[in-house]
Amino acid sequence: MSISEKLVVSKLERDSEIKELRKKLAELQKRLDIYETAADGANDGLWDWDFTSNKPFVSTPWKTMVGLDPNYDVTQMEGLWESLLHPDDFERCTKYYNDFVKSSNTNYRQEFRLRHKNGSYRWILSKATAIRDSNGKLLRLSGSHTDITDRKRADDAVIESEKKYKSLFENSLVGMFRSDFKSGAILESNQKFWDILGSPKLENANTHRFYKSPKDREFVINLVKQKERTENVELEIKKYNGDLIWVLFSIQHYPEDGILETVLIDITDSKNNLLELQKVNFELDSFVYHASHDLRSPLRSVLGLIDLYRLEDSVQVKEQCIERIEGSIKRLDDLVQELLSISRNDRVNDSHSELNLMVEINNSIASYFNATDTTDLSIKTKVFHDRKLMTDATRLRIILNNIISNAIKYRSFSKDGPFIKIEAQVNEKEAVITIEDNGDGIEESKLPHIFDMFYRATEKSTGSGLGLYIVKKVADKLGATIEVDSVELEGTTFKIVVPNTYYSDKEN
Repeated sequence: MSISEKLVVSKLERDSEIKELRKKLAELQKRLDIYETAADGANDGLWDWDFTSNKPFVSTPWKTMVGLDPNYDVTQMEGLWESLLHPDDFERCTKYYNDFVKSSNTNYRQEFRLRHKNGSYRWILSKATAIRDSNGKLLRLSGSHTDITDRKRADDAVIESEKKYKSLFENSLVGMFRSDFKSGAILESNQKFWDILGSPKLENANTHRFYKSPKDREFVINLVKQKERTENVELEIKKYNGDLIWVLFSIQHYPEDGILETVLIDITDSKNNLLELQKVNFELDSFVYHASHDLRSPLRSVLGLIDLYRLEDSVQVKEQCIERIEGSIKRLDDLVQELLSISRNDRVNDSHSELNLMVEINNSIASYFNATDTTDLSIKTKVFHDRKLMTDATRLRIILNNIISNAIKYRSFSKDGPFIKIEAQVNEKEAVITIEDNGDGIEESKLPHIFDMFYRATEKSTGSGLGLYIVKKVADKLGATIEVDSVELEGTTFKIVVPNTYYSDKEN
């Protein structure tokens, strides 16, 4: 083939290649037009950056998303993104972008805020796919911008709501916890819950340990099974140290999750106050009944003796009537004095004074020694008093007078060597007084009741049954404790421990 022929063939091939290239360019332009049209109609803002030609493309929604004119010249896009970034996002986002460019990653994703033309900021989710050469160099990056401002606001609202809930949960004045219905495992709890239980916050804790008995847990489970919401139920539970307290609880059951949400309130004080009120009401009823009976009994006796006195002519019988009337009046006076002691103990708080325990014991003995038959009765006292003693003198005297008078009154007349031993020791904390006798003693079944109102532990008792009741009430008011040990027909020992306020007052 000649040179001219070769040139003709070469020209024809070039023309063919040019024609084919023009055809491909036309198809590419057509596809680009379709792409741009689709991009302009999309909700997301599409963008593309050809790094080989440094040619950017952004769709109309990308521009309008930040308030730019749809005809904005994207050739000015260099530095545009950085200029629109929120100052708080700038360092993080630019670093992420620069690191991505240098990496070999193909998937690009991050969230940031871009400034709108009106001055507000819009949250944007940017996603893109990278095209790199065989060396990992970035050739093209194509992606989208999605306005997620509303979602972010909703997320922030949820987070804020969760923060408020968490704050309310943690700072609530009631105990709150969530637990697994089947296992009883405590999943979440606030500090007040552990405060009520007097416990440190325990890991892997279980509600089982705080029930007083398995029967109580079964009771709660049955309540929950009957209805999903249970409110204001009273229950006695165990604290961390084993002490029992009363709580008021409400439970919400979520069967689909197997979760119980429980609210606890410690009602121990109010419950105890209610029980105390019930006890007081019972004692008041008993008091009215017995007091009226004991007041009327000597009065009826006096009236009967007066009638007898009027009918009798015998001087001797009349004298006996007078003596018995006098005895009835004395019993009536004793009862009135005891009732006044009860009333005074509840109302009056005398100031504490320094006293000599040996003198107080001797005075009590002297007051009652000659009031009954004390033939052969031996009374021995031993007092160790090398520290000063300060307490409520009136209340201490009531305690000593009642217990010592009982020991004298109920001595055994059938025993040889009847005795009463009184020992006392005073230290800086307390005075410990022991009163022991070998008298008639108290039957074991009656011991738990000897401090009850109007209770008489022996048939020999001629009193009102208020003596030891008053002793216990006075001791409680004084902060003192009383222990009793007695064996029927062998004797009784009382141990009284009275706080010594002399040294505590000095410290304060």
